[in-house]
Amino acid sequence: MKKLLLILFLTTNMLSYSQDLPTEPAKGFAFPLGTKFTIKLHPTDDADFDYSIIAFEPFQEIIDIWENDTLFNEKGEEGTIEFYFCLGTSGIKEDDKEEDRKVVLVMKNRTKYSLSYKSDIQRNEDGEFKETSNVGTYSGAKGTEMWPYMIYQIGLHDFKIME
Repeated sequence: MKKLLLILFLTTNMLSYSQDLPTEPAKGFAFPLGTKFTIKLHPTDDADFDYSIIAFEPFQEIIDIWENDTLFNEKGEEGTIEFYFCLGTSGIKEDDKEEDRKVVLVMKNRTKYSLSYKSDIQRNEDGEFKETSNVGTYSGAKGTEMWPYMIYQIGLHDFKIME
């Protein structure tokens, strides 16, 4: 029942960000594959955060998994985290790049906090969201999560300061 409520919450919030930005702060949102988005943290207590979506746009490029520093501007808005949820590849030859595609979530943390968060993925187009592991995000750092299988949407929620 808890997962069903989470899915309903994430789906409802996903519909809300398609209209006006920034969104109202919420515990979490879901994002479709092929998007670039920026969130802004809003503290709810000493360690926990809601967030709002302040930028959202389609992103259909296939990025290089290891050489992607140019995705992010050197300067960005303090208190935000920028994300690319897209396809990535590596390799030298085109054949290698075609065979080695992965779903990636690349992020740049522009907050003063190292954060843990929960992530849920939707592996089937109309399927359920299932929790997946992540490494969190570190203050001032770029991070990458990747999966070897198709993911249609990712839900990010429960951001809090790492212990």
